[in-house]
Amino acid sequence: MLFKLSIKNIKKSIKDYSIYFFTLVFAVAMFYMFNSIDAQESMLKLNEAKREIIDLLIYIIGYISVFVSIILGYLIVYSNNFLIRKRKKEIGLYEILGMPKKKVSLILVLETVLIGLVSLVVGLFLGIFSSQFISILTSKLFEVDMNEFRFVFSSSALIKTITYFGIIFILVVIFNVITLNRYKLIDLINASKKNESVKFRNKYTTVISFILSVVLIGYAYYLLFTGAIVSLDKKTGIMLITGALGTFLLFFSLSGFLVKVIGLIKKVYYKDLNMFTLKEINSKINTTVVSTTVISLMLLLTIGILSGSMSLSSVFNSDLKENNLSDYTVNIYANDNKPGTFDETIKTIKNSDIKNYSKEYALYPIYYSYELHYMDFMSKEAIDKLMTEHLIGDTYTNSYMYIISETDYNNILTLYNMPNIDIKDDEYLLTANIDMVLDILTPYNSSKKGITLNNVHLRPNGNIQNIALENYTSQSNSGVVVVSDYLVKDLKLHGLNLIGNFVNTDEKLEDEFRDFIKSLEFDDSYVTIKTKTEMEASSIGIKAILIFLGLYLGITFAITSATILAIGELSRASDNKNRYRILKNLGASSKVINKSLFIQIAITFIFPLIIALIHSYFGLREINKLIVMLGHVDLTSNILLTTLFMVVVYGGYMFLTYRCARSFIKK
Repeated sequence: MLFKLSIKNIKKSIKDYSIYFFTLVFAVAMFYMFNSIDAQESMLKLNEAKREIIDLLIYIIGYISVFVSIILGYLIVYSNNFLIRKRKKEIGLYEILGMPKKKVSLILVLETVLIGLVSLVVGLFLGIFSSQFISILTSKLFEVDMNEFRFVFSSSALIKTITYFGIIFILVVIFNVITLNRYKLIDLINASKKNESVKFRNKYTTVISFILSVVLIGYAYYLLFTGAIVSLDKKTGIMLITGALGTFLLFFSLSGFLVKVIGLIKKVYYKDLNMFTLKEINSKINTTVVSTTVISLMLLLTIGILSGSMSLSSVFNSDLKENNLSDYTVNIYANDNKPGTFDETIKTIKNSDIKNYSKEYALYPIYYSYELHYMDFMSKEAIDKLMTEHLIGDTYTNSYMYIISETDYNNILTLYNMPNIDIKDDEYLLTANIDMVLDILTPYNSSKKGITLNNVHLRPNGNIQNIALENYTSQSNSGVVVVSDYLVKDLKLHGLNLIGNFVNTDEKLEDEFRDFIKSLEFDDSYVTIKTKTEMEASSIGIKAILIFLGLYLGITFAITSATILAIGELSRASDNKNRYRILKNLGASSKVINKSLFIQIAITFIFPLIIALIHSYFGLREINKLIVMLGHVDLTSNILLTTLFMVVVYGGYMFLTYRCARSFIKK
């Protein structure tokens, strides 16, 4: 009996459940997709370095999934609460007809379990199907051959999804029972008769709030533009607080401005139901200013995560081959920086069995001089630009410029199969491959003004040479000067680099080479070893982690924001059915009423998104000034892609909300 009644209730309220059901299905599918990475066929033929990256990715996603499940759990409980509130009168009628509260609770439990089971099955089906695209994405990221690709299924992801969402549904059931027991019969029966009073704020309060919001947001932007976002100190906290408070006051004052401004345009104000629409919007913003602010900040976080992860991933994927022109790099740093420090080290390497591992190699000391800094290679305009646009201030301009000899540089070029250079005694060649560095060093280099080293004036030997001098995951040459051999004799030593190519491509050889280098005694020197294979795996791995986590968290925050807004709009539409009925009785057509409803929902969804987009654009622009130090970043493309994603997910929720709300007011 109760089971049949539950089925009838679900069928009768299928449109009411659509947002709830859609959110559940989407959440289940997404959860399964991102937890099924361990079963992707494309990962089975990875080298050891890439497999370690995959293990790290799975480990990180496991912990992120706990956080995501908490957010989704809150979201499902929040959505379910709307359905309970909407059915207060129905529940009250059951009690009036003599049904005990236990049986009413049992009906709600059955409905929750049935909807949960159906959404779990549908979500898992979609998740299993969609995870095949995740497999393709993984294969592309890790550059794995897809010829043997076949349909895959992750039993661990299935068990994990059922377990997590099973716990969430149990909590929903407990919440429903507790909520139902708190309601009094009189409240249930009179639920539909309660109405909301429309309040208008004093115009002076509105104006003062708006001015304060502009001041606070302006100050937050000032702190942002002066490096607060990267300093991670007191200024960062002040920036976040003033920005959030300014956003709150902006929404607080917004409704009053809308009514006042549009009220002055009589033709617009009195057209169709615009007056009613504006007052409804005013009422919504007045009563939901806190939640609207939170949603806007959540959307800011969503856009930041998605766009930021794409920016970073593009840096680690670009020009990977150009950044790894040799098979390995060994960096040797010594505590003593006097001339001749590395003489014994060089002898040790040359007299060792290095030729058993390396068919060709180049050894080159790196020098520096107290009289040669980065600022000596920069114009005043470039220094100003560096200070204002790249947020690294004196740290970069006052750093020493590293120096290598002409002979050593030609040895490097020979290893790279590039033509050698010829530098005259009064010349120098500047090398770099970081876009930002090239941008700030090129103007002075083109001016031919030159530099002074050891009391010798040197002029540039042509343009800056774009070249990597060691293996790395991204662009790493921040500027190295090549000078004639006689000029480096008395310079301070920074370190010694060994670069070369292996005798074969066997992975075991790399491990043997590492053991060989560690076996050499370098007199308290600090040694690091980087290989092309390792850098490629790290670059691909970092990109994969950034993309997967960006999508996982971005989608989670996007559907959370959209669902909260959707539930709020549906609650309001359900509560205001009588208002729309009165409008229809007064002669308003369904077309005009639907238009009014759509405008209200569109503004409610779009305003927080617009503010979030504005904040995110300026925030990401400042963050990218640091990212660009690692390589080229296309900020506009990343924001456009993120906006497109938001339009699809967020816009989809908006139109689904409109359709559900329209069905409410038709009843």
